[in-house]
Amino acid sequence: MSKIIPTNSINPQKEIIHKASNIISNGGLVIVPTETVYGVACDPKNNEAIERLQKTKGRDKNKPISCVCSSINQVKRMCTNWNNSIDLLCKKYWPGPLTLVLETEDGWIGFRLPRHKIPVDLCNQFGDLLALSSANFSGGVDPINAGEAAALEVDLILDGGPSSEQPIPSTVIKIDKNKIERIREGCLTFREIEDYFYNGLQD
Repeated sequence: MSKIIPTNSINPQKEIIHKASNIISNGGLVIVPTETVYGVACDPKNNEAIERLQKTKGRDKNKPISCVCSSINQVKRMCTNWNNSIDLLCKKYWPGPLTLVLETEDGWIGFRLPRHKIPVDLCNQFGDLLALSSANFSGGVDPINAGEAAALEVDLILDGGPSSEQPIPSTVIKIDKNKIERIREGCLTFREIEDYFYNGLQD
């Protein structure tokens, strides 16, 4: 059974964040709350950790896993096609429930800056991006509390209380230079994001 530790969502305890970061550094899986649903995090550069996450969720190995970042600049340094519209989207919707799939030297990667202190503090403590996928069995209902997320067998669960009233994940869009594509509609409507993106290109 996964260990659950109550964690302050407003001011996460440093010792708990440090413990979670060490687990991830050693290839482990940690479940954390976000402002949308609970997610399971691991080191995206650790292939064994990624494989374990996929196996734990029953997730298709060919389906990409997005990453949590702790700042816009962290993503900007990696993106090879950064433009004014991407910058405007980040400044308007981050932190928040928007995942941007952007091109990097390592291929296409989904990035999100959550509006929740626990994953952001964990990302900062870890010192790099964190792979993050919803803490549910693939195809199942997204969890909005630690009890629901505990169905997955992981090394640690940070219980920050209910994440949201409804299990609605982030909206996912792909940006290829001056084009935008809807991958998944979630908390934010694609039309709103699309209009804001193309208006930015005209500025």
